[in-house]
Amino acid sequence: MKVLTRYILREFIRSFVISISIIYTILLIQLMIKLLDKFLGKGFDSIFLLKLLFYNTAWIIAMAIPMAVLVASILTYGKLSSENEVVGFKSTGIRVLEIIKPSLITSVFIAIITIYFSCNILPIMNYKARQLNHELSKKRPDVEFEENIYSDLIPNHIMKFKTRDKENKSKFYDIIIHQVFNNRLNRTVIADSVLLSSNDENIMFNLFDGTIHERISVNDEYRQINFKNYKLSVPIDKTNNRKIKYVRGDRELTLAMLNHNIDSLKNKISFLKNKINKRLNLFDIDTNNVNLTNLLDKIDQKNIDSLNEINNQDQEKIYNVKAKANKTIVSGYLTNIDRSINKINKNTVEIHKKFSIPIASIIFLLIGAPLGIKMQRGNMAVSMSISLMFFILYYILIVGGEQLADKNMFNPLLSMWLPNLIVLGFGLIILRYKK
Repeated sequence: MKVLTRYILREFIRSFVISISIIYTILLIQLMIKLLDKFLGKGFDSIFLLKLLFYNTAWIIAMAIPMAVLVASILTYGKLSSENEVVGFKSTGIRVLEIIKPSLITSVFIAIITIYFSCNILPIMNYKARQLNHELSKKRPDVEFEENIYSDLIPNHIMKFKTRDKENKSKFYDIIIHQVFNNRLNRTVIADSVLLSSNDENIMFNLFDGTIHERISVNDEYRQINFKNYKLSVPIDKTNNRKIKYVRGDRELTLAMLNHNIDSLKNKISFLKNKINKRLNLFDIDTNNVNLTNLLDKIDQKNIDSLNEINNQDQEKIYNVKAKANKTIVSGYLTNIDRSINKINKNTVEIHKKFSIPIASIIFLLIGAPLGIKMQRGNMAVSMSISLMFFILYYILIVGGEQLADKNMFNPLLSMWLPNLIVLGFGLIILRYKK
C-alpha cells in the first residue's frame, strides 16, 4: 500500500507542478503584455519594472493553485484510468477512495499553505504593488493616461487627451480638462497641447494655446479666457492643505488586520447607537426597541405629535429649531453606521475569501479525481475543457458574490462559500451522468 501511495503521489505532484507552471506562465505573460504595453519605451528602470511585475503576480498565485489542483487531478487519474491501472487496483480489492486518498491529503496540505499565503503574504504583496503604482503616478503621471479616453484618475478633474507625442511621451495634443467641485462643473480648459511633469506633491500641466471657460458662482456670470501658456498645478496627496493618509484597502489587509478593523467598526457602531439613544431621549422616544431603518420617520411623527400639543408660537419655533437640529445629528449618526456596516461586510467578505478559494483546491480534487477515473483513452482534451469550464464558473460566482456582498445585497459568508457548494454540486451532477 505504501508503494501505491508513493506512486500516486509522485504522479499527482508531478502533474501539479507542470499544471501550475503552465497556468502561472500563461497568466504572467498576459500581465507582462499589459505592463510592457504601458511602460515600454518610457524610460523606466528595469529593476522598478521587475518589482512592479513581481508584486502584481500575487493574485496569479492565489488563483492558479486551485486550478492547477483540478488539472493535476484529471491528468493523474485520467492517466491511471487510460492505462487500466484503476481496473487493476480494483481487482486487488483496493477501493477508489484509497486511490484518491493520497492526492486528497496532498490537496489539504496545499490548501493550508495557500490559506497562510492568502492571510499573510498576499495582502503585503498587494500593498507593495499599490505603493509602487502610487510612486509611479508621482514620477510619471503621463503613464496613467490613455489616448482619446476620458479619465477621472485625478480627484475633481475629468480629462481627455486625444493623442500622445511619439517622441516625448509626457506630451499630449488636443486636451480637454473639466474641473468639477461639489458635483458641479466649474471650469473647462481646452488646449492644443500639454506637457506633464510632477514632483512629490503636485502634477503640473503646462498647457499651450487654449481657452478657459468658467462660470462665476457669485452672479452666474460666464467668461472665456484665451491663453498662449497656462500652468495648472494639481495636488497629488493634498486636500485642504493636509496630506491624505495612505490607507490600506481590504485586499491589502492581513487576517489579523481585518479582524482588528471589524472589532473597531463594531465598537464605533455601538458608540454611535449610544449617541443616538441620548438624542432620542430628547424626543421622548423609547430607546429599547429602536429600528434604525425607519427611525427618521418615527422622529418626524413624534415631532408632529409634539407640535400639536404646543399652543404657543414662540415655543413652537424653538421646538422646530431644536427638533430639526437633533434630527440632522441623528441622520449623520445613521449615515456613519451604514458606512461602518458596509466596511464590515467588505472586510468579512475578504476574510472568507482568504479561506474559501484555498478550500476550493480540495473541492476541485474531489471533482477532478473521479472525473479523471471515468475518462477513457483519447478524451483528455475533453477533460481539460471541462476543467476550464469549472474554473470559469467558479471565478464568475466568486467575483459576482463578492460584488453583491460589498454592496450589502448578499450575505458575506454565503457570497464566498456558496460558489464552492455550487461547483461541487455541479461536479457531482456531471459525474452522476458521465458515461
